[in-house]
Amino acid sequence: MTLDSFFEPARVAVVGASDRPGKVGSVIWKNLADFDGEVIPVTTSADRVGGVRSVPSLTEIEGKVDLAVLVVPARAAPVIARQAAAKGVGGIVVLAGGFAETGPAGAALQAELVEAAGPVRIVGPNCFGIQNIARGLNASITMAGEIEAGQVALVTQSGAYGMAIHSLALDENLRFGKVYSSGNKADIGDHEVIRYFHEDPGTGIVCLLAESVADGAELAAAIRAASPTMPVIVTKTGRSEAGARAALSHTGALGTDDAVFRAAMSQAGAISVRSGLEMLDVARVLDTQPLPRGTRAAIITNSGGVGVELADMLEDEGVEVPELSPGLRDRIAERLPPIGSARNPVDMTPIWSRFAELYPWLTGTLARSGEVDLVIPILLQRAAMDEATLAGLRDTVAALRDGGNRVPVYCCWVTPREGRGMAGMLQSAGIPCLEWPERVARAVGHAVRYASTRSRITPSVRADPAEPLRLADGPVPAAEAPRILAGYGISTVESTFCATADEAWAAAERLDGPVVMKTAVPSVAHRAEVDGVRMDLSTGDDVADAYRDLSALGSEVLVQPRLDGVEMAVGAVQDPVFGPVVMAGMGGTMVELLEDVAFALAPVSKKEAIGMLRSLKGFQLLAGYRGRSAVDLDALGEVIAGVSRMVAEHPELSEVDLNPVMATGTGAVAVDWKLYVTHPPGSGRPQQVSS
Repeated sequence: MTLDSFFEPARVAVVGASDRPGKVGSVIWKNLADFDGEVIPVTTSADRVGGVRSVPSLTEIEGKVDLAVLVVPARAAPVIARQAAAKGVGGIVVLAGGFAETGPAGAALQAELVEAAGPVRIVGPNCFGIQNIARGLNASITMAGEIEAGQVALVTQSGAYGMAIHSLALDENLRFGKVYSSGNKADIGDHEVIRYFHEDPGTGIVCLLAESVADGAELAAAIRAASPTMPVIVTKTGRSEAGARAALSHTGALGTDDAVFRAAMSQAGAISVRSGLEMLDVARVLDTQPLPRGTRAAIITNSGGVGVELADMLEDEGVEVPELSPGLRDRIAERLPPIGSARNPVDMTPIWSRFAELYPWLTGTLARSGEVDLVIPILLQRAAMDEATLAGLRDTVAALRDGGNRVPVYCCWVTPREGRGMAGMLQSAGIPCLEWPERVARAVGHAVRYASTRSRITPSVRADPAEPLRLADGPVPAAEAPRILAGYGISTVESTFCATADEAWAAAERLDGPVVMKTAVPSVAHRAEVDGVRMDLSTGDDVADAYRDLSALGSEVLVQPRLDGVEMAVGAVQDPVFGPVVMAGMGGTMVELLEDVAFALAPVSKKEAIGMLRSLKGFQLLAGYRGRSAVDLDALGEVIAGVSRMVAEHPELSEVDLNPVMATGTGAVAVDWKLYVTHPPGSGRPQQVSS
């Protein structure tokens, strides 16, 4: 799908154009003054706008119209949309609010707008517009001014916040090429915009600021396709309960569960950040500097304290600050004052008279040393305000690039407010200057991780829907679930369903060892909460007592052998935004308390499943902790992958809970399982709860 009508139009119509100061129609008209195509005013209020003859409606324009910008009240938008459809306009931008974000009446008006537009694509409504800076196309209420086009694209759902981020980026020399304000996303999804920018030769980085996500699986797939060659930096608001409520009132969309969202973005290779400011910082370090080829950082400072702080924060981000080799240390020490340090961080001390000499020389020497993968000069106070020092750094980095050196250089900027403008000398030359160690460490950490993982992003695992399960809605009977699980290679412990205490004892004798008894009533979600499990039963009296207690909960009682191993939890749900999602974590009765779990969009490969396990805090228990035997990760990965395939192929499986799965050195076996079926309305499947 192409969005060329929005970003590469030849003719743009402004519906509601005006000459009157203070009118939005006047702002849009003036913002389009530098557009390299034709702009046509559409209004009944004046014969001319800006000296250009106006027309009363879209349908009366001669020739093709690629894009129409609607500067009209919400109630009038469907009428104009019908005109656009009749005229064959490629796309419309609807700036007005008053649609789904306001409640049911607004949602109905938004639906009317979409219906009226027919095949015409819609940006918005409730948005601030779009820009293609290289073409002078500023179809937005943002006063962009004279700026140089760059390779960063901004996709933002928040209008005011998007404009503020755009302004901050301009102040700090981050050059945008295209800006897209999605607003209520009545028509075009974020995934379509990501795919468009991925194919756009003028775009190299995408920043996505989202308040809500509608087509989560599509968005993840679009980012997954783009990430190996184009960084996609994502920040999502509405992560907290309060934030989700705000997102609902502001955009008319429920907030997406944060854990699932973060997992989906990680799996897709997105760079997930916490804020718009962090998003811009990451874009700046990726925009003009080469990607780091490793995790080793060199720090240059004139203050030991700030250097140590930055080193600590880099280590927190997984970026090493290694000690330099003796030979390199000796070479550096020859140039430093006696009280300086040639280790790493390299501390030249506040030797002001030599800043212009030492900062450039140390940067070039370290970048060429082969011992580090990135260099961070800390420009503190006088160093940041000394023009000769900045000019020397600028020229040194230019010489590194001219000589083919690919070690990136990022500056940590620590200076009074009046000195901030000096950073422009470096930033205009493509050397990012981020204020204070925390911002630097976070941005550099993202760059290092992206550089190391982007080549490992794999295509999505394919899943084709299977024949629906012929089961009524509700919990799958305990005797039926093992058959379904076995179809996906998932082993379950040997289980005997018993209707009397004698049957239970006979089953226990056959197993020849301690047994476990549990209620098998389908309606019991968590057996431990109803005291529905008895462990380590060895005698007839033990079994009889257990049967008496458990049968009081329901007639179905299970007898199983007791298994040893590491208890794991494997589950899956059908997420309303992202579709099938698989979960793996440390299991047992404490799973909800510990929350040591990992999520991924289903289906996943065995390799991805093992990667989920490696991300757990408790992974050492699986790898062999303090002399214990390691578990069979391949077998456990197959269980996770099997569950993921099962829920991906059976959308009627609304929830799967295998807890625990006993993982050992020779395999992985589910000893407790709950499967739930929920057929979608209108599917023709039975809706009653099974007994």
